[in-house]
Amino acid sequence: MQEVITTDDAQYALDIVKKICTEVGPGLPASPQERERAEILKKELEKHLDAENVTVEEFTLAPEACLSPIPSVLLMALAVLLNISTVHLTGVWPWVTSIAALLFSILAPLVFIMEFILGYEVVDPLFRIKKSINLIGTLHKPGTKNVKRLIILCGHHDSAPENTWLRFLGYGFFFLSATYFIGLITMLVMNIIQLTGLIIDNADIIHFGTLGWVLLIYPIVPSIIFIAFHTRGMKNGGNVPGAMDNLSACAITVAMCRFLAKNPAFIPDGTEIRFITFGSEEVGLRGSQRYVKRHLDELKRLDVCVLNYEMVVHPEITILTSEINGTVKNSPEMVKSVVTAAQRTGIPYRVQPAFLGIASDAGPFSRAGLKATTLNPIKFPQQLVAFYHQKWDTPEILTIEPLLNVLKLTLEWVTNGGENS
Repeated sequence: MQEVITTDDAQYALDIVKKICTEVGPGLPASPQERERAEILKKELEKHLDAENVTVEEFTLAPEACLSPIPSVLLMALAVLLNISTVHLTGVWPWVTSIAALLFSILAPLVFIMEFILGYEVVDPLFRIKKSINLIGTLHKPGTKNVKRLIILCGHHDSAPENTWLRFLGYGFFFLSATYFIGLITMLVMNIIQLTGLIIDNADIIHFGTLGWVLLIYPIVPSIIFIAFHTRGMKNGGNVPGAMDNLSACAITVAMCRFLAKNPAFIPDGTEIRFITFGSEEVGLRGSQRYVKRHLDELKRLDVCVLNYEMVVHPEITILTSEINGTVKNSPEMVKSVVTAAQRTGIPYRVQPAFLGIASDAGPFSRAGLKATTLNPIKFPQQLVAFYHQKWDTPEILTIEPLLNVLKLTLEWVTNGGENS
Protein backbone atom coordinates (compact mmCIF):
# COMPACT_ATOMS: atom_id res chain seq x y z
CA MET A 1 0.00 0.00 0.00
CA GLN A 2 1.35 3.45 -0.91
CA GLU A 3 2.53 5.40 2.13
CA VAL A 4 0.30 8.42 2.50
CA ILE A 5 0.48 9.26 6.19
CA THR A 6 3.34 11.72 6.62
CA THR A 7 5.20 13.58 9.33
CA ASP A 8 2.83 16.48 8.62
CA ASP A 9 -0.03 14.41 10.06
CA ALA A 10 2.04 13.52 13.13
CA GLN A 11 3.08 17.15 13.57
CA TYR A 12 -0.57 18.20 13.39
CA ALA A 13 -1.32 15.78 16.25
CA LEU A 14 1.61 17.11 18.29
CA ASP A 15 0.46 20.68 17.72
CA ILE A 16 -2.96 19.82 19.16
CA VAL A 17 -1.31 18.51 22.32
CA LYS A 18 0.76 21.66 22.63
CA LYS A 19 -2.29 23.87 22.10
CA ILE A 20 -4.32 22.17 24.84
CA CYS A 21 -1.44 22.14 27.33
CA THR A 22 -0.71 25.81 26.65
CA GLU A 23 -4.27 27.15 26.61
CA VAL A 24 -5.86 24.92 29.28
CA GLY A 25 -3.32 22.75 31.06
CA PRO A 26 -4.27 19.82 33.30
CA GLY A 27 -7.86 18.60 33.34
CA LEU A 28 -8.93 16.31 36.17
CA PRO A 29 -12.04 14.17 35.53
CA ALA A 30 -15.29 16.19 35.66
CA SER A 31 -13.42 19.46 36.16
CA PRO A 32 -14.11 22.63 34.15
CA GLN A 33 -10.63 22.21 32.65
CA GLU A 34 -11.49 18.73 31.38
CA ARG A 35 -14.45 20.24 29.54
CA GLU A 36 -12.24 23.01 28.11
CA ARG A 37 -9.81 20.40 26.77
CA ALA A 38 -12.69 18.59 25.11
CA GLU A 39 -13.93 21.87 23.63
CA ILE A 40 -10.63 22.41 21.81
CA LEU A 41 -10.84 18.87 20.42
CA LYS A 42 -14.44 19.50 19.41
CA LYS A 43 -13.45 22.59 17.42
CA GLU A 44 -10.73 20.59 15.67
CA LEU A 45 -13.17 17.83 14.73
CA GLU A 46 -15.62 20.41 13.42
CA LYS A 47 -12.93 21.71 11.05
CA HIS A 48 -12.92 18.31 9.32
CA LEU A 49 -16.54 17.23 9.74
CA ASP A 50 -19.82 19.04 9.38
CA ALA A 51 -20.87 20.51 12.73
CA GLU A 52 -23.91 18.20 12.88
CA ASN A 53 -21.52 15.22 12.79
CA VAL A 54 -19.80 16.24 16.02
CA THR A 55 -21.77 15.63 19.19
CA VAL A 56 -21.23 15.80 22.94
CA GLU A 57 -22.77 13.28 25.34
CA GLU A 58 -22.93 14.35 28.97
CA PHE A 59 -22.94 11.84 31.82
CA THR A 60 -22.77 11.84 35.60
CA LEU A 61 -20.28 10.14 37.90
CA ALA A 62 -18.63 10.39 41.30
CA PRO A 63 -15.04 11.14 40.27
CA GLU A 64 -13.60 11.08 43.78
CA ALA A 65 -14.87 7.56 44.56
CA CYS A 66 -12.36 5.52 42.58
CA LEU A 67 -9.21 7.25 43.85
CA SER A 68 -10.32 8.49 47.26
CA PRO A 69 -8.20 7.01 50.07
CA ILE A 70 -10.92 7.50 52.68
CA PRO A 71 -12.71 4.11 52.43
CA SER A 72 -9.50 2.04 52.39
CA VAL A 73 -7.75 4.08 55.09
CA LEU A 74 -10.81 3.98 57.34
CA LEU A 75 -11.30 0.24 56.94
CA MET A 76 -7.62 -0.55 57.46
CA ALA A 77 -7.32 1.72 60.51
CA LEU A 78 -10.44 0.26 62.11
CA ALA A 79 -9.20 -3.28 61.51
CA VAL A 80 -5.87 -2.45 63.18
CA LEU A 81 -7.39 -0.65 66.19
CA LEU A 82 -9.99 -3.36 66.80
CA ASN A 83 -7.38 -6.10 66.51
CA ILE A 84 -5.13 -4.45 69.10
CA SER A 85 -7.99 -3.61 71.47
CA THR A 86 -9.24 -7.22 71.54
CA VAL A 87 -6.57 -8.39 74.02
CA HIS A 88 -7.50 -5.64 76.47
CA LEU A 89 -11.19 -6.47 76.69
CA THR A 90 -13.17 -9.03 78.65
CA GLY A 91 -16.59 -10.68 78.45
CA VAL A 92 -18.24 -10.65 75.03
CA TRP A 93 -16.34 -7.60 73.81
CA PRO A 94 -13.25 -9.49 72.52
CA TRP A 95 -15.58 -11.45 70.26
CA VAL A 96 -17.22 -8.28 68.97
CA THR A 97 -13.95 -6.48 68.26
CA SER A 98 -12.20 -9.51 66.76
CA ILE A 99 -15.09 -10.31 64.42
CA ALA A 100 -15.36 -6.65 63.43
CA ALA A 101 -11.60 -6.47 62.82
CA LEU A 102 -11.80 -9.50 60.54
CA LEU A 103 -14.76 -8.03 58.70
CA PHE A 104 -12.96 -4.72 58.09
CA SER A 105 -9.77 -6.52 57.01
CA ILE A 106 -11.87 -8.32 54.39
CA LEU A 107 -13.69 -5.20 53.23
CA ALA A 108 -10.49 -3.16 52.79
CA PRO A 109 -9.03 -5.28 49.96
CA LEU A 110 -12.52 -6.03 48.62
CA VAL A 111 -13.27 -2.34 48.07
CA PHE A 112 -9.87 -1.90 46.41
CA ILE A 113 -10.45 -4.86 44.12
CA MET A 114 -13.99 -3.88 43.16
CA GLU A 115 -13.33 -0.16 42.64
CA PHE A 116 -9.77 0.05 41.38
CA ILE A 117 -9.01 -3.38 39.89
CA LEU A 118 -12.39 -4.19 38.34
CA GLY A 119 -13.80 -0.69 37.91
CA TYR A 120 -17.18 -1.32 39.55
CA GLU A 121 -18.96 1.55 41.28
CA VAL A 122 -19.14 0.19 44.83
CA VAL A 123 -18.62 3.25 47.06
CA ASP A 124 -19.64 5.83 44.45
CA PRO A 125 -23.06 6.56 46.03
CA LEU A 126 -21.19 7.94 49.06
CA PHE A 127 -19.47 10.66 47.03
CA ARG A 128 -20.50 13.86 45.31
CA ILE A 129 -21.93 13.53 41.81
CA LYS A 130 -20.45 15.61 38.98
CA LYS A 131 -20.76 15.82 35.20
CA SER A 132 -18.33 14.86 32.47
CA ILE A 133 -18.58 14.52 28.69
CA ASN A 134 -17.75 12.22 25.80
CA LEU A 135 -16.96 13.80 22.43
CA ILE A 136 -17.99 11.96 19.25
CA GLY A 137 -17.26 12.75 15.60
CA THR A 138 -18.85 10.66 12.83
CA LEU A 139 -17.62 10.10 9.26
CA HIS A 140 -18.84 8.03 6.28
CA LYS A 141 -17.61 7.66 2.74
CA PRO A 142 -19.62 10.05 0.53
CA GLY A 143 -22.76 8.44 -0.81
CA THR A 144 -23.02 5.85 1.97
CA LYS A 145 -26.67 5.06 2.63
CA ASN A 146 -26.53 1.75 4.45
CA VAL A 147 -24.04 1.43 7.32
CA LYS A 148 -23.19 -2.20 7.95
CA ARG A 149 -20.16 -1.83 10.17
CA LEU A 150 -18.76 0.54 12.77
CA ILE A 151 -15.14 1.39 13.57
CA ILE A 152 -14.29 3.45 16.65
CA LEU A 153 -10.94 5.21 17.10
CA CYS A 154 -10.58 6.66 20.58
CA GLY A 155 -8.64 7.98 23.56
CA HIS A 156 -9.47 10.00 26.69
CA HIS A 157 -9.17 13.75 27.22
CA ASP A 158 -9.01 13.94 31.03
CA SER A 159 -5.74 13.93 32.96
CA ALA A 160 -4.86 12.15 36.18
CA PRO A 161 -4.10 13.29 39.72
CA GLU A 162 -0.36 13.31 40.41
CA ASN A 163 1.03 10.03 41.74
CA THR A 164 2.77 11.02 44.97
CA TRP A 165 5.09 8.06 45.26
CA LEU A 166 6.25 8.00 41.64
CA ARG A 167 6.87 11.73 42.00
CA PHE A 168 9.16 11.38 45.03
CA LEU A 169 10.37 7.77 45.05
CA GLY A 170 10.71 6.76 41.39
CA TYR A 171 11.28 3.01 41.29
CA GLY A 172 10.65 2.94 45.04
CA PHE A 173 6.98 3.23 44.10
CA PHE A 174 6.94 -0.47 43.18
CA PHE A 175 8.39 -1.44 46.57
CA LEU A 176 5.81 0.65 48.40
CA SER A 177 3.02 -0.79 46.23
CA ALA A 178 4.13 -4.31 47.17
CA THR A 179 4.20 -3.23 50.82
CA TYR A 180 0.56 -2.16 50.53
CA PHE A 181 -0.53 -5.60 49.34
CA ILE A 182 1.64 -7.31 51.95
CA GLY A 183 -0.03 -5.13 54.57
CA LEU A 184 -3.53 -6.11 53.42
CA ILE A 185 -2.65 -9.80 53.52
CA THR A 186 -0.88 -9.52 56.87
CA MET A 187 -3.81 -7.73 58.45
CA LEU A 188 -6.25 -10.36 57.20
CA VAL A 189 -4.10 -13.30 58.34
CA MET A 190 -3.51 -11.83 61.81
CA ASN A 191 -7.22 -11.24 62.35
CA ILE A 192 -8.01 -14.80 61.28
CA ILE A 193 -5.42 -16.12 63.76
CA GLN A 194 -6.75 -13.93 66.55
CA LEU A 195 -10.36 -14.99 66.02
CA THR A 196 -9.25 -18.64 65.83
CA GLY A 197 -7.62 -18.22 69.23
CA LEU A 198 -10.90 -16.94 70.65
CA ILE A 199 -12.85 -19.81 69.14
CA ILE A 200 -10.58 -22.48 70.66
CA ASP A 201 -10.03 -20.43 73.87
CA ASN A 202 -6.24 -20.30 73.50
CA ALA A 203 -4.64 -17.14 74.94
CA ASP A 204 -1.29 -17.77 73.23
CA ILE A 205 -2.88 -17.89 69.78
CA ILE A 206 -4.93 -14.78 70.57
CA HIS A 207 -1.75 -12.88 71.45
CA PHE A 208 0.08 -14.32 68.44
CA GLY A 209 -2.68 -12.95 66.19
CA THR A 210 -2.56 -9.51 67.80
CA LEU A 211 -0.58 -6.87 65.93
CA GLY A 212 2.61 -5.77 67.69
CA TRP A 213 5.21 -3.07 67.06
CA VAL A 214 7.15 -5.10 64.52
CA LEU A 215 4.21 -5.61 62.14
CA LEU A 216 2.95 -2.08 62.75
CA ILE A 217 6.32 -0.66 61.66
CA TYR A 218 6.29 -2.93 58.61
CA PRO A 219 4.07 -3.48 56.72
CA ILE A 220 0.89 -2.11 58.37
CA VAL A 221 1.67 1.59 58.94
CA PRO A 222 3.52 1.99 55.59
CA SER A 223 0.50 0.43 53.88
CA ILE A 224 -1.84 2.98 55.40
CA ILE A 225 0.52 5.85 54.55
CA PHE A 226 0.82 4.58 50.96
CA ILE A 227 -2.89 4.60 50.29
CA ALA A 228 -3.60 7.75 52.34
CA PHE A 229 -1.19 9.87 50.28
CA HIS A 230 -1.30 7.99 46.98
CA THR A 231 -2.36 11.02 44.94
CA ARG A 232 -1.88 14.75 45.17
CA GLY A 233 -2.95 17.82 43.20
CA MET A 234 -6.71 17.34 43.37
CA LYS A 235 -7.72 21.02 43.13
CA ASN A 236 -8.94 22.74 39.99
CA GLY A 237 -7.52 20.91 36.95
CA GLY A 238 -4.76 19.20 38.89
CA ASN A 239 -0.97 19.14 38.40
CA VAL A 240 -0.55 16.75 35.48
CA PRO A 241 -0.74 18.21 31.94
CA GLY A 242 -1.30 14.72 30.52
CA ALA A 243 0.44 15.25 27.17
CA MET A 244 1.38 11.58 27.00
CA ASP A 245 -1.53 10.33 29.08
CA ASN A 246 -3.64 10.87 27.14
CA LEU A 247 -3.75 13.93 24.90
CA SER A 248 -1.40 12.09 22.55
CA ALA A 249 -4.21 9.60 21.91
CA CYS A 250 -6.85 12.29 21.46
CA ALA A 251 -4.62 14.14 19.00
CA ILE A 252 -4.08 10.97 16.95
CA THR A 253 -7.84 10.41 16.90
CA VAL A 254 -8.38 13.92 15.51
CA ALA A 255 -5.46 13.57 13.08
CA MET A 256 -6.98 10.38 11.68
CA CYS A 257 -10.27 12.23 11.30
CA ARG A 258 -8.52 14.98 9.37
CA PHE A 259 -6.78 12.53 7.05
CA LEU A 260 -9.81 10.35 6.34
CA ALA A 261 -12.07 13.37 5.80
CA LYS A 262 -9.62 14.54 3.14
CA ASN A 263 -9.14 11.02 1.74
CA PRO A 264 -12.50 9.21 2.06
CA ALA A 265 -11.45 6.58 -0.49
CA PHE A 266 -9.57 4.86 2.34
CA ILE A 267 -12.83 4.28 4.24
CA PRO A 268 -14.26 0.79 3.52
CA ASP A 269 -17.68 0.66 1.89
CA GLY A 270 -20.64 0.51 4.26
CA THR A 271 -18.47 1.53 7.21
CA GLU A 272 -19.03 4.32 9.69
CA ILE A 273 -16.05 5.65 11.60
CA ARG A 274 -16.46 7.36 14.95
CA PHE A 275 -13.70 9.45 16.45
CA ILE A 276 -14.29 9.53 20.21
CA THR A 277 -12.50 11.14 23.12
CA PHE A 278 -13.84 9.92 26.43
CA GLY A 279 -14.09 11.83 29.68
CA SER A 280 -13.18 10.59 33.16
CA GLU A 281 -11.08 7.59 32.16
CA GLU A 282 -8.72 8.19 35.07
CA VAL A 283 -11.43 7.44 37.63
CA GLY A 284 -12.51 3.96 36.60
CA LEU A 285 -13.16 4.30 32.83
CA ARG A 286 -16.44 6.06 33.54
CA GLY A 287 -16.76 7.77 30.16
CA SER A 288 -16.36 4.63 28.08
CA GLN A 289 -18.52 2.69 30.53
CA ARG A 290 -21.33 5.17 30.05
CA TYR A 291 -20.89 5.17 26.28
CA VAL A 292 -21.05 1.37 26.02
CA LYS A 293 -24.12 1.20 28.26
CA ARG A 294 -25.92 3.91 26.27
CA HIS A 295 -25.12 2.48 22.82
CA LEU A 296 -24.80 -1.26 23.49
CA ASP A 297 -27.61 -2.45 21.21
CA GLU A 298 -26.32 -0.33 18.34
CA LEU A 299 -22.72 -1.42 18.90
CA LYS A 300 -23.72 -5.08 18.75
CA ARG A 301 -25.88 -4.58 15.69
CA LEU A 302 -23.10 -2.85 13.76
CA ASP A 303 -20.43 -5.38 14.76
CA VAL A 304 -18.21 -2.63 16.17
CA CYS A 305 -14.40 -2.77 16.19
CA VAL A 306 -12.69 -0.45 18.67
CA LEU A 307 -9.08 0.69 18.38
CA ASN A 308 -8.16 2.58 21.53
CA TYR A 309 -4.96 4.59 22.03
CA GLU A 310 -3.13 5.04 25.30
CA MET A 311 0.14 6.89 26.10
CA VAL A 312 1.73 7.27 22.66
CA VAL A 313 5.33 7.98 23.61
CA HIS A 314 7.50 5.11 22.25
CA PRO A 315 8.11 3.92 18.66
CA GLU A 316 7.38 0.26 19.48
CA ILE A 317 3.64 -0.29 19.76
CA THR A 318 2.32 -2.64 22.43
CA ILE A 319 -0.91 -4.36 21.40
CA LEU A 320 -2.88 -5.46 24.45
CA THR A 321 -4.55 -8.88 24.55
CA SER A 322 -6.42 -8.05 27.75
CA GLU A 323 -7.76 -5.07 29.67
CA ILE A 324 -8.86 -3.75 33.07
CA ASN A 325 -5.74 -4.88 34.96
CA GLY A 326 -5.68 -8.17 33.06
CA THR A 327 -9.15 -9.25 34.19
CA VAL A 328 -10.91 -8.89 30.80
CA LYS A 329 -9.77 -10.59 27.58
CA ASN A 330 -9.70 -8.59 24.36
CA SER A 331 -11.02 -10.14 21.17
CA PRO A 332 -8.34 -12.44 19.65
CA GLU A 333 -9.75 -11.61 16.23
CA MET A 334 -9.31 -7.93 16.89
CA VAL A 335 -5.75 -8.36 18.19
CA LYS A 336 -4.84 -10.47 15.17
CA SER A 337 -6.15 -7.87 12.75
CA VAL A 338 -4.03 -5.15 14.40
CA VAL A 339 -0.96 -7.39 14.39
CA THR A 340 -1.49 -8.01 10.68
CA ALA A 341 -1.68 -4.28 10.04
CA ALA A 342 1.55 -3.73 11.99
CA GLN A 343 3.31 -6.45 10.00
CA ARG A 344 2.18 -4.97 6.70
CA THR A 345 3.47 -1.52 7.58
CA GLY A 346 6.73 -2.80 9.07
CA ILE A 347 6.10 -0.95 12.32
CA PRO A 348 7.77 -2.42 15.44
CA TYR A 349 5.27 -3.99 17.80
CA ARG A 350 4.82 -6.49 20.58
CA VAL A 351 1.78 -8.28 21.94
CA GLN A 352 1.20 -8.64 25.65
CA PRO A 353 -1.59 -8.85 28.24
CA ALA A 354 -2.46 -6.02 30.59
CA PHE A 355 -1.16 -6.25 34.15
CA LEU A 356 -1.95 -4.47 37.40
CA GLY A 357 -2.12 -0.75 36.68
CA ILE A 358 -3.12 -1.05 33.01
CA ALA A 359 -6.78 -0.27 32.41
CA SER A 360 -8.03 1.83 29.52
CA ASP A 361 -11.12 2.62 27.48
CA ALA A 362 -11.12 -0.57 25.42
CA GLY A 363 -11.99 -2.40 28.64
CA PRO A 364 -15.74 -1.66 28.85
CA PHE A 365 -16.15 -2.66 25.20
CA SER A 366 -14.33 -5.97 25.71
CA ARG A 367 -16.24 -6.63 28.93
CA ALA A 368 -19.49 -6.24 26.95
CA GLY A 369 -18.32 -8.89 24.45
CA LEU A 370 -17.43 -6.35 21.74
CA LYS A 371 -14.28 -6.40 19.60
CA ALA A 372 -11.69 -4.02 21.01
CA THR A 373 -8.03 -3.61 21.83
CA THR A 374 -5.60 -0.89 22.91
CA LEU A 375 -2.38 0.36 21.35
CA ASN A 376 -0.09 1.25 24.27
CA PRO A 377 3.23 2.59 22.91
CA ILE A 378 5.18 3.19 26.11
CA LYS A 379 8.48 1.70 27.28
CA PHE A 380 7.86 -0.02 30.59
CA PRO A 381 9.04 0.63 33.24
CA GLN A 382 11.43 3.44 32.21
CA GLN A 383 8.95 5.88 30.66
CA LEU A 384 6.24 5.03 33.16
CA VAL A 385 8.52 5.93 36.07
CA ALA A 386 9.73 9.05 34.28
CA PHE A 387 6.40 10.56 33.19
CA TYR A 388 3.31 8.60 34.27
CA HIS A 389 0.83 10.70 36.28
CA GLN A 390 3.48 13.32 37.00
CA LYS A 391 3.71 17.06 36.43
CA TRP A 392 6.39 16.65 33.77
CA ASP A 393 4.04 14.75 31.43
CA THR A 394 4.33 17.71 29.04
CA PRO A 395 4.45 18.06 25.22
CA GLU A 396 8.26 18.18 25.37
CA ILE A 397 8.42 14.43 26.04
CA LEU A 398 6.51 13.60 22.84
CA THR A 399 8.27 12.92 19.54
CA ILE A 400 7.08 12.51 15.98
CA GLU A 401 8.05 8.84 15.45
CA PRO A 402 5.60 7.20 17.93
CA LEU A 403 2.74 9.39 16.69
CA LEU A 404 3.60 8.62 13.06
CA ASN A 405 3.83 4.86 13.70
CA VAL A 406 0.40 4.75 15.32
CA LEU A 407 -1.12 6.80 12.49
CA LYS A 408 0.38 4.50 9.84
CA LEU A 409 -0.78 1.36 11.61
CA THR A 410 -4.26 2.80 12.10
CA LEU A 411 -4.65 3.74 8.43
CA GLU A 412 -3.60 0.26 7.31
CA TRP A 413 -6.01 -1.31 9.77
CA VAL A 414 -8.93 0.98 8.88
CA THR A 415 -8.39 0.58 5.12
CA ASN A 416 -8.82 -3.17 5.49
CA GLY A 417 -11.88 -2.74 7.69
CA GLY A 418 -10.18 -4.33 10.65
CA GLU A 419 -9.87 -7.61 8.78
CA ASN A 420 -6.90 -9.96 8.98
CA SER A 421 -6.34 -10.11 5.28
